[in-house]
Amino acid sequence: MAKEDIFDKEFVDERDKNNLEGLLEQLNLPPAAVKFVKENKKMVQAGIAILVISVVAWALYSSYRDNQIKKSSEALFAAQELSGQQMLDKLAEVEEDFGGTDAGLWAGVKAAQELMKNGKTSEAQQKFIGVRAELATSSALWPLVTVGIAQTAEAAGDFLLAISEYESLIDLEGYKDIGFLGSARVLELQGNRERALELYERYLVELGPSAALQKVIVEEKIARLKAEQ
Repeated sequence: MAKEDIFDKEFVDERDKNNLEGLLEQLNLPPAAVKFVKENKKMVQAGIAILVISVVAWALYSSYRDNQIKKSSEALFAAQELSGQQMLDKLAEVEEDFGGTDAGLWAGVKAAQELMKNGKTSEAQQKFIGVRAELATSSALWPLVTVGIAQTAEAAGDFLLAISEYESLIDLEGYKDIGFLGSARVLELQGNRERALELYERYLVELGPSAALQKVIVEEKIARLKAEQ
């Protein structure tokens, strides 16, 4: 004989009643809710099953993610311990194996910096641009990669791109100095001294009282440009 379900009994054994209704009472459910649970037993059971499956799936995903983070960090550290082409090859492996992770993105940045150091400006710039395409503007890596693009553009003589990239840094906390000085420097290289002077003067106004040395440097640049007019 099939085992009877306490939901289907007209008269519930007091012990079973305690098991079911006692639990519902502990949840402080109102009588209407208790009635709903009893009348919609299968739907409630299905909901509980879905919830359990979701919790287990999330736990498994979290475990997988944590494992990937650990493995990617270890791979990035190992790559940075190398040098030259060996480093670049290992960094490329980290990018491929852990694309989209912080370690994968950092591997791209490190590879671009290494290429730039080796004088491979064009390759470095393309690498920086590729990494930035995967970043949100709110990412902590975004300004760093933008500096890389600006510097490689300046080194390649692409002054319009360099100025555009440097200027995008001016309003970013921690990158204002690089933004102002980089933009003004490239404008000078272009021969656009008037606009460079405007930027230096704007920068001087924004410098705080604690930036005494920086003020002296900027004031010297302003004086030099005015003397050349």
